[in-house]
Amino acid sequence: MYSRVHVGLSRQVVFSFGVALILICGSAVGLTAADAQEKSPQLNLWIISSRQCPLGTKVIQGATFDYLKCHRDRKMSVVDEKQFHDSLVPGAPVCMVVHGSFVNWNDVVTDGLLTAAWLRAAEPNRPLNVVVFSWKSTGPFTLATPRLIFTALPQIDAGVLGRRSAFAGLYLARLITDLPAGHSVSLFGHSHGSRTVVAGLHVLAGGQVQGYVLADPPKQKRRMRAVLAAAAMDHHWLNPDQRYGRALESAEMLVNLRNHRDTVLRIYPLRHPFSNRALAIAGFTAQDRMVMGRRSDRASEIDVSGVVGTLHGWAAYYTRPVISRSIADQVHFLEKKSGTATSIEDATRETSFR
Repeated sequence: MYSRVHVGLSRQVVFSFGVALILICGSAVGLTAADAQEKSPQLNLWIISSRQCPLGTKVIQGATFDYLKCHRDRKMSVVDEKQFHDSLVPGAPVCMVVHGSFVNWNDVVTDGLLTAAWLRAAEPNRPLNVVVFSWKSTGPFTLATPRLIFTALPQIDAGVLGRRSAFAGLYLARLITDLPAGHSVSLFGHSHGSRTVVAGLHVLAGGQVQGYVLADPPKQKRRMRAVLAAAAMDHHWLNPDQRYGRALESAEMLVNLRNHRDTVLRIYPLRHPFSNRALAIAGFTAQDRMVMGRRSDRASEIDVSGVVGTLHGWAAYYTRPVISRSIADQVHFLEKKSGTATSIEDATRETSFR
């Protein structure tokens, strides 16, 4: 089922102008990801934006996504949903990357190209469709609807964007549901983008997000796996009967990249009184796993503290080849190697990244 995308002429002109401006800037800095794509004929890269989609409303009437196709000759074009579906490499997984908060459109395109090259380098001989899913994550002072107030404190602003990222999970689920049959889906979420990922998995399993459910839910089960980096969400939210308690029903495997040194998330509990620690910091606790029961078999962790250190940003992950290699089995739906280590330090003897 298509999402009945309707893009007005003026909006499409503005969108195309923005793409042209980004391409000029990208050429000036010499994007290494574009070079990587030229050497990787089986990489298919798209950027799909939900930034124009309404917040706090039903998704039943379709989503006004913007589709941006990235070509190997360093050009980009604005197309529609059908062209997106028709261009997917048949049978290849679709890896959907979701960024975090405070990410502007220029960064989405630049980081998206570099992320695609990073994912591709881990398994260069395997076909892969990469989709960067973008949501309205701008700041630093965010207009909070429906109250129509400007938040003056970062922790309040982060709270607004946290709720917004969760609602974006409804659109991510819609995008996944409408994909052609035969494509497995791997999800990679960073920071608040991790909340988008688990919210999407939650509604795909029949759950609710902020009082909304997915209209026209999928009729057939699709293979899905997820990787969460710098996950800005409470560590217990994937437990049954919690906020995203049905997410593990949709995913056959979910990997949390744990980093107890993340400076940004160490202050996560200060959002409000009695707040829990972030999943990226605490990981799945013994109590969480006990409550999960058999579902905990689907939740695993890799400790990246020794590689990422105190950093939190998206680039701190996509510039570390050792991380992309450690999650390649999730991205490409490979069988897990026996004796797989649970930390980057155990998995490799490479020189530490700085």
